[in-house]
Amino acid sequence: MKFSAYESNRNVVSVWAYPLFLVLILLLIHNLTGALTLPILDANHQRDFNTALGTTLLSGFFWLTIRNVHKNAASTLIAALVSLEKLSHFNHHRGLLGRQFARHLMWSTSIGVIMPIAYLLSEGLVTRIDEPEVLVIALTSIPFWLLLTLFILQVFSNTHYLQKLASTEHSYAVKELYLLREIFNMALSNTLIAVSGFALTPIFWINKSVPFFDIVVLTVYAIFISAYLFLPMIIVAKRMRTVANIVMKDYESEITQLIRQQANSAVKSSLSKEIESIETNKETLRRVLSKPQKLRLLMCMMPLPVSWLAFLFVESFY
Repeated sequence: MKFSAYESNRNVVSVWAYPLFLVLILLLIHNLTGALTLPILDANHQRDFNTALGTTLLSGFFWLTIRNVHKNAASTLIAALVSLEKLSHFNHHRGLLGRQFARHLMWSTSIGVIMPIAYLLSEGLVTRIDEPEVLVIALTSIPFWLLLTLFILQVFSNTHYLQKLASTEHSYAVKELYLLREIFNMALSNTLIAVSGFALTPIFWINKSVPFFDIVVLTVYAIFISAYLFLPMIIVAKRMRTVANIVMKDYESEITQLIRQQANSAVKSSLSKEIESIETNKETLRRVLSKPQKLRLLMCMMPLPVSWLAFLFVESFY
């Protein structure tokens, strides 16, 4: 599979073409082996249908979003290096992120192989492994688990890397603050994409109860989502607040100093302009920080309950 980690892709079509091609191929394979055929004959057929459809759609979705994560990370990294006046270091940082991606790919591949085996054992499907549709579902679920795990690892590590870069190399608090805002927006976008993907999970339980194995997996991955997606945003938001307080104190100190100079200076007009300029900067900073971050975080959670309500509504007519 071609991921093109942290590299600009001149052929925009290929960004979505490869994931789309994967989805179409998997749908065709599942149809030929009997998993995605209608009508649904029994409970086993329903489970195979749900699993084949869900893993196929989400495999394509997470492959596409991984490419989007890399694009956003590269753009934010360039913005950070331009702000630091170290754009020549881009290849160095891209190399570090690329090696990090390779490690994550190996870890994700291990999980991608382990999880289908665990699923077969927990659901008692080992006895049906000789059936073509069950064997194909087990094999094609490997890219699903691989891409899902890889997406979560990449989102967390990219946000953490850029936040660390902004905080350790910036000596000017105002520049750091505006860069942290860009990183926060990137993390927010990635989280919204991830939650939108997980909103497709009800597909796995169309017209059937949720198995115990699925409940365990959902719980574990919900913890991972909280830790690896929302936690980085919270850390960046707290850092933004800390830096903003430092900047505000600096502005207040400058204004106080200028007022004192103005009282003892004959040139008051230029000092007044400086004070007005600082007040303008303060107002601009307040507008930046006044955006309802908590509301935006809450909106990231909306796809999950909406998808479940839609699922229950559709299932009531199934």
